[in-house]
Amino acid sequence: MRTVLPDVSRLPADPALISLIYHHEHPVVPYDFEETREVWTVHARIDADTLAADAEANGDAAEEFQDLLVGRMSFVRVRMFGPDHPWHAMDDYTGDLCHIGEAVLDVDSGEWATAFEEALAHPVGDLLVMDRVVLEPAWRGFGLGPVLAGAAIRRLSQGCVAVACQPAPADGRKLSKAQRREAEAKLAATWSRIGFTLFRSDIHILDCHLQRPLDLLAERQSDLKALSRAWRTHPQP
Repeated sequence: MRTVLPDVSRLPADPALISLIYHHEHPVVPYDFEETREVWTVHARIDADTLAADAEANGDAAEEFQDLLVGRMSFVRVRMFGPDHPWHAMDDYTGDLCHIGEAVLDVDSGEWATAFEEALAHPVGDLLVMDRVVLEPAWRGFGLGPVLAGAAIRRLSQGCVAVACQPAPADGRKLSKAQRREAEAKLAATWSRIGFTLFRSDIHILDCHLQRPLDLLAERQSDLKALSRAWRTHPQP
């Protein structure tokens, strides 16, 4: 089946030029739950030098370029073999993380919940939580969320049993209950495109030990390349 591409004339730039920049900060002497809860911020952007080099390579007239912010993501790695009770570390962070912890952990023991263990191919390792994925308005509607999140997960999930998320709008919009339910359903469908499946209630998980998420990421990367080709062949203003 042929994929129908969105209107590429709305794209601010070639999406194949996007890079992911990872940031994690921690004190040398840990305090609170720093040894158990590892917070990563990932920015998706195209920097000005890349835009300038691409324009020069294509024989375009020189102009002043600025960095383009595409989106931002946040992930939390919960270390299961650290010094702290993992659920306490999650509960101390945000209500969303606490809610995910209640679904995948036995809150009393700090071990995996039985249902979560049974849902995984090999339940030994840490947990990665996909906490937020927000694209800038100009970059929405092109299917970039899954490929950017999937690429970040590929880098951050080494040694993890699974990635968990709670599909919900994260851009601060005011929504009615009906609008929120619709948005959550759309997001669940979006994240299924990189391997997330419903685990319980509103919690979705991606099993890091399965081949399917890697295959789906390769498909999304192919989609991105097709989008890039379409952008480059479209008449530019």
